[in-house]
Amino acid sequence: MNRLTLTAVAALAVMGAAACSDREDDVVQPPAAGAAPEPVTETQAQVAQTQAAVAFGMTRQELEDADLLSAQGNTDLGDVETLVLDANGALTSIVVELEGPGDPKVVVPVAQISSVDQNGEKDLTTTLTAAQLQALPAWTPQG
Repeated sequence: MNRLTLTAVAALAVMGAAACSDREDDVVQPPAAGAAPEPVTETQAQVAQTQAAVAFGMTRQELEDADLLSAQGNTDLGDVETLVLDANGALTSIVVELEGPGDPKVVVPVAQISSVDQNGEKDLTTTLTAAQLQALPAWTPQG
């Protein structure tokens, strides 16, 4: 290859990496009913994370680091992985990586989640049991 071709290939690789990095896959939005979830832009993700955190009485960092606890707050059921937005950008579900064999990821409706503050540590809680969480739809990350 000549020098000009190598420079062009390198420039395209950098632009492609920059385009990919503008997508935030910790926050996703299904483009249409039944379609695979797609990452939103970094700006959309930041807005969604901030709004969701405020709704739960948390900071964005607290939401990103949150555990999902049992209703009694004594059992760690899983960890927050991904926020799922509807077409209007409203939070509808949170993907939780459950504790246990295989660490399955499930989609938990936001209506089934609330926040809890235990000695200054903010987490999320649910009245769903571990078995009910296991029965929720599995999260299928985009390829």
